[in-house]
Amino acid sequence: MAGTLGVESAVPRDQPADAAGQATTVALRKPGTELPGESSPRSHGTRFEPAEEPAVRPEPDDSAQHDLGGPPTSVPGGSPPVDSPPAGPENEDEPPRRRRGLLVGALVATAVVALAVTSVFTVDPVGRIFGLGGPAVLPTSPAPAPITPQLVLHGVDPAAAGPTEEGLSAALAPVVGAAGVGTLHGVVVDPASGQSLWSASPTEPAVPASTTKILTSAAVLLALPADHTFDTTVVAGAEPGTVILVGGGDFALTATPEGTTTLYSPEPARIADLAAQVLENSGGEPITEVLVDVSRYSGPARATGWDDSDAPSTYGGFVEPLMLDGGRSDPLVEPSVRLSTPASAAGQALADELGGATVSVAEEPAAAEAAVLGEVQSPPLVDLVEAMMLVSDNVAAEMLARELALHEGEEPTYEGAAAAITTVLGENGFDVSQLSLFDASGLSRDNLITPNLLGDILSVTVHPIDESDQARSAALRPMLTGLPVAGASGTLADRYQTGSAAGRGWVQAKTGTLSSVNTLAGVVTDQEGKLLVFALLSSGTSVLEGRPALDAVATALRECGCR
Repeated sequence: MAGTLGVESAVPRDQPADAAGQATTVALRKPGTELPGESSPRSHGTRFEPAEEPAVRPEPDDSAQHDLGGPPTSVPGGSPPVDSPPAGPENEDEPPRRRRGLLVGALVATAVVALAVTSVFTVDPVGRIFGLGGPAVLPTSPAPAPITPQLVLHGVDPAAAGPTEEGLSAALAPVVGAAGVGTLHGVVVDPASGQSLWSASPTEPAVPASTTKILTSAAVLLALPADHTFDTTVVAGAEPGTVILVGGGDFALTATPEGTTTLYSPEPARIADLAAQVLENSGGEPITEVLVDVSRYSGPARATGWDDSDAPSTYGGFVEPLMLDGGRSDPLVEPSVRLSTPASAAGQALADELGGATVSVAEEPAAAEAAVLGEVQSPPLVDLVEAMMLVSDNVAAEMLARELALHEGEEPTYEGAAAAITTVLGENGFDVSQLSLFDASGLSRDNLITPNLLGDILSVTVHPIDESDQARSAALRPMLTGLPVAGASGTLADRYQTGSAAGRGWVQAKTGTLSSVNTLAGVVTDQEGKLLVFALLSSGTSVLEGRPALDAVATALRECGCR
């Protein structure tokens, strides 16, 4: 079963640290393997690169506003100030502002699930070294000497009895009854046995916000091979000098220079490589026109339950099978405004590489027999799922779901993608009888998921890979590396700083936020080394109240012995 990250001592973000003693634990990416059940087939090795702060602190991933702990800041794209109370739909949690090197907190928790240990790094302090916290505190004394990261192993205890139902109920009563929690639907599960240890309306569907992505990731990983890639091709057009750029679902495609680590991968497919192939294979004929083929997907621009302001915005965009860097206006800044015509922008990037050809959208799909002039492949599926989960990327989630729909014989629309997710989960033994999906990202307020379904999926994900459930658990393992780590990575980077600091490094969870909806679902290890799964869906309170309230619940699980 999976291990969990441990915190050796917590440093409040608004207090300077001493040169020694005040350290915080953060996990970084472990070199991947190709073994079944492992997190990823990558082989790039651990990356230890600081996140870079932009000049203006923008709004993170899939919401109209956020509580990031800094002064209110206006963001392009029609979003209100980041510290304002909820005013728009999805209000997803804070990722690192600029993810150079894909700083992944939860990575080792999955990569070593079979060994029941987790590798973590102790650094001092996390916020200043990695740019994971809020604005830097001005020093009042000389800066402490640099501290070398120290590898620490924290394992789960297979013999740990875990909390009793009575003990856990008593421990959770004060935090689940807090005003900030609002109306709570939730469950706490022992994944080793599948036993529910605590629950609140566990079979009643509730609005999941971005914890919907747990279902999307699970369905995609269950249906497609871990090393599956998405291809982008250029084929010859019907007229001399014309080529057609055909989108194949790769949202990580980029026009950034060779060697640039993007928000999705250190080794994405690049437009420059496509152009080089086209120039080599076109026989020296000048390329005068680039047509863009976006026929792979269909359907409305926005899903049921979305507002018009959701796309394009800093957190959502139009879903086309061809785009660069998730359709962002700034390829290296996570919360930058998404483009209204991402496919045309990708076509323009190719045209620029080819010497300035004109660009237009193809009126007809490329002919099946057209000569292929160039082709590039996306990073493997497991890497894309991990990156999507870590920063709660709505556009990436919707594109992965469209590809799942095509694989399952459904229409490549929001409706078809939702149907495909539901079908795959049902075929793999999960109870989808009360599931209502209208998108794959969680932006739709019409989505309804039970805590039991989220808990069941996560329980299978961390279940020991044995004969009882080998195929499902092995397939779902990679999802864990995308779960943000409290106080360290992804959308939990700026949380668990003060009142819930005991959960830092131990709580690994997918976040979700809509106006008046706050959700959190993941894993945590209690004081006895017992791994627990939890799913918490709350409504009726603001983000400023709801997030810390749910963090307190997860932290109470971490602090539990609970007999």
